[in-house]
Amino acid sequence: MKLLVIGCGGIGSYFVDEAVKQIEIGQLNAEIVIADDDIVETKQLGYQSFGIQDVGLNKAECKRKHHAKQGIEIKALRKRISNPSQIEGYDFIVLCVDNEPTRTEIIKTCHKINTPFLDLRSSGRKIMATPKLQSLSGNLKFIDQDDTKEYSCQERSDIAEGRMNIGNKIVALTGVQMLLNHARGHTNIPQSLSM
Repeated sequence: MKLLVIGCGGIGSYFVDEAVKQIEIGQLNAEIVIADDDIVETKQLGYQSFGIQDVGLNKAECKRKHHAKQGIEIKALRKRISNPSQIEGYDFIVLCVDNEPTRTEIIKTCHKINTPFLDLRSSGRKIMATPKLQSLSGNLKFIDQDDTKEYSCQERSDIAEGRMNIGNKIVALTGVQMLLNHARGHTNIPQSLSM
């Protein structure tokens, strides 16, 4: 399976780490490609799977190098997915994006080209994991298409208070289980949780 992970921040970084672990123990047969044009920032270290040595470096490239040391080859695309044609040729897409316009376009394209996907989200204590549904409208009903802001997998008020939540890790692990389900021929249903 050729897997494209779009976004490698608070959700994507943990998703990639666990997906690689499942490859290592023989539970998943996948080639992973990560697309992210962002760099690791010091303020993100509390809720993203990076270390101080990664600060200032591209997130996708950091994960590629880290897992190459473990013998797992990952391809890093150090760019934002901005054109729907960039997702063609993949067997499965995992959205870990921080904005609705990108999410909307990727979901529309996945429905158009009939590519399965997972849409993983977290806002601190709230999580949502949605697979490709029967209809495009089914997936789009979970998106606020008027929201053009970028956001974090942590609530801004929690960050301001110095509190970190682990909803992003929970949804990343949920996403890996849903990927395993898909690879094993099981049906996934939307999952959400407010803690």
